[in-house]
Amino acid sequence: MNVNFYLYDKNKPAGTPRSIYLVCYCKTKQLRWNTSIRVSETQWDAVKMRVKNHTDRNVLNGKLAELADIAREYEDKMPLSEKPSQQAFNNFFWVRLKMKEEGKSFFVIVEEVLADLPQRENRNHEIVGEKTMGKYRTVAKALRMFEAEKKKTNKGFALDFKTFNEKILKEFEFFLSDGKYKADTKKGVQPNARNTVVRQMEILFAFFTAAQKKGIEVCTDYQDYDNSKEKVVNVTITKDEFEQIYAHKGSNDRLENVRQLFVIACTTGFRYSDICSLTMNNINIQEGMIQKIQQKTNGSVNVALHPLLRKMLEDNNWSLPAAICNQDFNRYIKELFKEIGLDRTIQISRIVGKKRLVSNYKLYEVASSKMGRRYLCSSLAGMVPDRTIMAMSGHRSVSAFHSYLCDTQEQEREAVSEIWENQYGSLLAKDLPLDEAKFVERFFKDNK
Repeated sequence: MNVNFYLYDKNKPAGTPRSIYLVCYCKTKQLRWNTSIRVSETQWDAVKMRVKNHTDRNVLNGKLAELADIAREYEDKMPLSEKPSQQAFNNFFWVRLKMKEEGKSFFVIVEEVLADLPQRENRNHEIVGEKTMGKYRTVAKALRMFEAEKKKTNKGFALDFKTFNEKILKEFEFFLSDGKYKADTKKGVQPNARNTVVRQMEILFAFFTAAQKKGIEVCTDYQDYDNSKEKVVNVTITKDEFEQIYAHKGSNDRLENVRQLFVIACTTGFRYSDICSLTMNNINIQEGMIQKIQQKTNGSVNVALHPLLRKMLEDNNWSLPAAICNQDFNRYIKELFKEIGLDRTIQISRIVGKKRLVSNYKLYEVASSKMGRRYLCSSLAGMVPDRTIMAMSGHRSVSAFHSYLCDTQEQEREAVSEIWENQYGSLLAKDLPLDEAKFVERFFKDNK
């Protein structure tokens, strides 16, 4: 592509500053760009198409050379099937010049994505919520702090989509893991769990995708980057523990209210947001059915009215427990579990920061609103088809549904013990050597 520069408005007097225009042809289409550089005719070399006799001629000619490179880049990046247009040419120049402003090319795109978020729709065709926008802003803040941290050892370092390779991706991941960007003066630096970092890296990749859509050259290392989630051990309650919770009466109104909310979770499989918005209008006592529009997916679910839930509502004179915020629920449910004596030991292994931590907790220490939803899914799994449970819980994908299934260690041991007793229990009825008979009896006793 030949790129030329001309002075505009040749009829002006020789001493009057005139605009320099870039003119080129792309697929026979003439394209123009106002360089915003103004010089007089005596300061312009029409043959070389460069500035002369000007105190800043070197700077101005450098800018003209940059603009010529942008014009050629437009042609190079244009798909063969696409026709050039003046509007597309203008947009391409605008993005490229924004990128060159004060070396802030990377964050120009990041800020554009943040600015566009209030107009974006999620998968349910709803405007993106403030919570999601907050997560994007957090990652943008972390990127700025990461760049500042890198500049302490490399003054010329600047984030750029073109050079954001696997090495820098890994460094940024470690930066997120350490949690330094969210340091709290009271709590100090709190490292992030692995799956929190994974979700934040996904937001970073969204910035990469936005840059590509704007025609910006992007390092593609992120497409093959290992951003896999850690498999989390989901904890829920057993059938016996649910029966203890159902039969218990909270020692005060606050704990009794949270107990009833938890019973609803265990018997409906609803998300906590749907439990809080549940009204008696959603419950058809005569037909034994609960119908609800889910807040997260906007989908309708129909759930059979559990007989224990029906009994609880009847005892409450057909009224529902008062809704409380999720944070209060998670705090109170721990108190309730401890009051009931649900204190079996749970071992949890997870990656926090750069370390794998294995910790033992009492069941009441990890109690949360999600336990009720997990209990329903896990208690019905294997007894009814997955699609039936998914219709109740509102899960749209099988993988998401399976992530909610929990087999407690007691359930696993009982299941294996039952299989082995069916296979080998008949040996107990035969005449075995004394030591072997005692071993078999002791085995089944220990594994029940």
